[in-house]
Amino acid sequence: MPGKRRIIWRLYAASLVSTVICCAGTAYFAARAARGGGAEDVSQAAWLTAIVLCATVAAVGFIISWHIGRDLMNIRTGAERFAAGDLVHKITEPGSDELGGLAESLNRMAALLDEKIRTITRQSHEQQAVLSSMIEGVLAVDNDERILSLNHAAVELIGADPGRVIGRRIQEVVRNTQLQRFVARALSSHEPVEADVVLPASPGSDAGEERYLQTHGTVLRDASGKSIGALVVINDVTRMRRLENLRRDFVANVSHELKTPVTSIKGFIETLRDGAMREPDNADQFLAIISRQADRLNSIIEDLLKLSRIEQDAERSQIELSPHRLIDVLQSAINDTAAAAGDRGLSVTLDCPHDLEPRINAPLIEQAVVNLLDNAIKYTENGGVIELAARQENAEAVIQVRDRGCGIPAEHLPRLFERFYRVDKARSRKQGGTGLGLAIVKHIAQAHRGGVSVQSTPGAGSTFTIRIPVAPADNSVAGSVAPSSR
Repeated sequence: MPGKRRIIWRLYAASLVSTVICCAGTAYFAARAARGGGAEDVSQAAWLTAIVLCATVAAVGFIISWHIGRDLMNIRTGAERFAAGDLVHKITEPGSDELGGLAESLNRMAALLDEKIRTITRQSHEQQAVLSSMIEGVLAVDNDERILSLNHAAVELIGADPGRVIGRRIQEVVRNTQLQRFVARALSSHEPVEADVVLPASPGSDAGEERYLQTHGTVLRDASGKSIGALVVINDVTRMRRLENLRRDFVANVSHELKTPVTSIKGFIETLRDGAMREPDNADQFLAIISRQADRLNSIIEDLLKLSRIEQDAERSQIELSPHRLIDVLQSAINDTAAAAGDRGLSVTLDCPHDLEPRINAPLIEQAVVNLLDNAIKYTENGGVIELAARQENAEAVIQVRDRGCGIPAEHLPRLFERFYRVDKARSRKQGGTGLGLAIVKHIAQAHRGGVSVQSTPGAGSTFTIRIPVAPADNSVAGSVAPSSR
């Protein structure tokens, strides 16, 4: 390299200089000894020459060794900093060609390592970010079924402590035998496998329900294609299964609810055709029954259509909201149910501030309150009192309907707002209920970004509460639906 000298030439130059100095010294002392003519002088000249030669060689060797040692120490210090992770550090290149080339090679190696480590670190962070953002659980195990890695979703699904599961066997972390067997199957299979796993209800789970997992497993291979374990992807399909069950229950309930009046109508029509038409008293009675069953059938269909319209309008954000005096809406609901309440000798009281004006869809809120009042009228003893009240609590308008009826047992409350759910099926049908009234109430409340709840004590009555935000962000809202009925 230009501007650098090889160590071999340094040593050669040092030995040449030492030789020249020694020769010159020897010649000098030999000349002096020759002029003196004595053997003793020659001996002294030889000793002096040897001393000068040794001193010269030692001095030159020390100087060269000091320079080489300093350069080597500089390279060693730089290598130690590289080993400690300081790859940005640069080793000062010595003046010699050999050590300078070594320092340059080490600097170039450190730069390449730094670039590769940065690339690997960036890729690792990107991979971790992707895994952490996935809603699917990802679990990697080695051939001994020891956990290599898992993301946050997998931690939540299997209920493990992420700081204590790495390196432990799957049997120590997951107590579910189905999942354990699936991991073993994924390790032993050469093809991708899948299965459904049911996790039992845990004390902290919602409503204490089982969780359904859909698992996919495949062999995990390294860069050379050698099997090093298995990768398991876990999907929580509990909500999907729950919706499927709700759909099946809904279809079964609708079929049953529609079949009852249809069967009754068909039976009485056949009775009339078999001769009952020629019996005026019986014919009138049978026709009255057919009319009631037709009205019931029509009510069920109308309620189903109401539910469908509310759900579709909420999903399309087509429910228009505007400020309304809530007392006027509640008074209209009382007027709509006045005839039914009067027939039972019931009175409905109203307590609502005149200045309470939330942004609502007035017809829908009126419908919800009418449904609650109808329920209260059906389950309140003759001559009783039904209380309808509204107030503002923080940022919510609260509407409550309280009756003094028979009340509802606690075990029925969680399912009270399911479609077609009835506490007393025989009594509800006898009183003309479709099983969809509270479903509509819940739909309407959710469409207003609110909710509905119930408190009840058997023998003391029930209180239904609708909560609606006083000032929604815009004029239309979209709500999810999961209705039910009393």
